[in-house]
Amino acid sequence: MGCNASSSSPTGVAVKQVQDFLTPDEVRVVKESWPVVSMDLPATGLHIFTRLFEMEKDLKKLFRRLMSVRESGDYVFDSVRLERHATLVMKHLGQAVDNLDDSTYFSELLIMLGEKHSAYDVKPEMLPFLWPAIRDGLKMRLGDKFTKEMELAWKHLYDYISHKLAEGMFNATSPGSKKGTNGGLVQKSNFN
Repeated sequence: MGCNASSSSPTGVAVKQVQDFLTPDEVRVVKESWPVVSMDLPATGLHIFTRLFEMEKDLKKLFRRLMSVRESGDYVFDSVRLERHATLVMKHLGQAVDNLDDSTYFSELLIMLGEKHSAYDVKPEMLPFLWPAIRDGLKMRLGDKFTKEMELAWKHLYDYISHKLAEGMFNATSPGSKKGTNGGLVQKSNFN
């Protein structure tokens, strides 16, 4: 993968950056494929979440705020809310692609997003479940252009994103973290 150099945190622990996960060629592959992926963010995002819920039915409970209750008492996804959330996730993925060259800024955004997701009871061990759904969404959008090389580049990007989200989730649940009223960190940014 990328080079092994990484900066150190104030505690002296190595801080992993984008270049620790993706080679420069993989960054290029991701950036070149994004314009096709971004042509229809709502459809791609809905495809990803539909696949996620098909593969991991138990994760639906984390998305109750995107659901409505039927008269029978059953919860069903509100299509407008789900599409809005899926589109937002895809826009964040676009921000990730746009900021691959600024690892510090990109990392801070992902950590804050991980902190926010902690408030919704998302755990680091859940993050790997999303990759197959993202892969399927990329395949659906890119078709024959989705080569093994491209899949590996996107997988490495997702590994980096997951690493930083998990770091934020850990920060939010660590002793001494500044908690909000709903158990999550008080947000310092509008990145949501």
